[in-house]
Amino acid sequence: MARIPKPWFRADRNAYFVNINGVRHNLGPDKVEADRLYHALMSGEKLSALPVLPGGNLTVAGVMDKYLGWCQLHRSPRTYEWTQNHLQSFCDHIKSLARADALTLKPFHVVEWVDSKKTWGSNQKRGAIVAVQRPFSWASKLGYIEKNPVAGIEKPRAVRRERYVTPEEFQQLVSHYPKGDPFHDYLTFLWETGCRPQEARHIEPRHFNAEFARFDIPPAEAKGKKRWRVIRLTDIALAIAQRRMGLCVTKVLENEDGKPWTADAVNCRFQRLKKSKGLACFSYALRHGFATKKLVQGHDHLTVGELMGHANGQMIAAVYSHIDKQEEHLKKAIN
Repeated sequence: MARIPKPWFRADRNAYFVNINGVRHNLGPDKVEADRLYHALMSGEKLSALPVLPGGNLTVAGVMDKYLGWCQLHRSPRTYEWTQNHLQSFCDHIKSLARADALTLKPFHVVEWVDSKKTWGSNQKRGAIVAVQRPFSWASKLGYIEKNPVAGIEKPRAVRRERYVTPEEFQQLVSHYPKGDPFHDYLTFLWETGCRPQEARHIEPRHFNAEFARFDIPPAEAKGKKRWRVIRLTDIALAIAQRRMGLCVTKVLENEDGKPWTADAVNCRFQRLKKSKGLACFSYALRHGFATKKLVQGHDHLTVGELMGHANGQMIAAVYSHIDKQEEHLKKAIN
């Protein structure tokens, strides 16, 4: 027997919603009106016949909800999660404006939101602006709204990540967590494998290739969607993976509550380390440190690029090597 769809209330959107035939409908914040709209939809009444805002457009949150529904169908789970987190943060900032006509949104609302994030760097602010602009650009192209109200925002320049972790700094980082601690495992796994932070957060036991003691991520789930991503493991990384797979619920690397690490949770850990211990770091700095470590050990760019999941060694030479900072290594080379 088919299950009859029922409305539910989302506190973060301050509105009632219902899914009918795979389409999510925003019924608004008023329960009486939401019930009326729900029964109208269930009776087959078309959306165009239902009340809309005076301007004829969706609300700000309505545009975002429609875009997230589309994103869930046509984009990867990681992209959906990344977009959802940014849009939720933006809605929390603008509060009641989220229920206003989408065309009342102004570029300064987005700029003030990113400027309020004191711990965000230029790259994170740039990505956040893009995350908010995309739903409105998409809605404009499809005809949901007349125009994109937040087009043309001047974004911060993308900044190359120069920070990388040295072996000495890595020991400082992990010394603050006992062996076996979930965050100690997360840091060590990044340092030992050089994988991308999002790869470490999303690998599952089903990706483990026991024959070769590695993780094989299919193209559909890998960055770029074109080739298999193979995460090769050192003995230390393998021991962590095997132990964590005996404890995990869904992901190999999970926190102490048995939940997958999120980017925000990891960033909070680093912020606390910076505040309490003066250690300024981020997940990608461990990946950069891995690349530099391997090059100093004498491995060529193609080998390091393959270990890190790049199609060739060009990215290693252009972004990840940091060899110009390895003064002792360069002195040995010149002599």
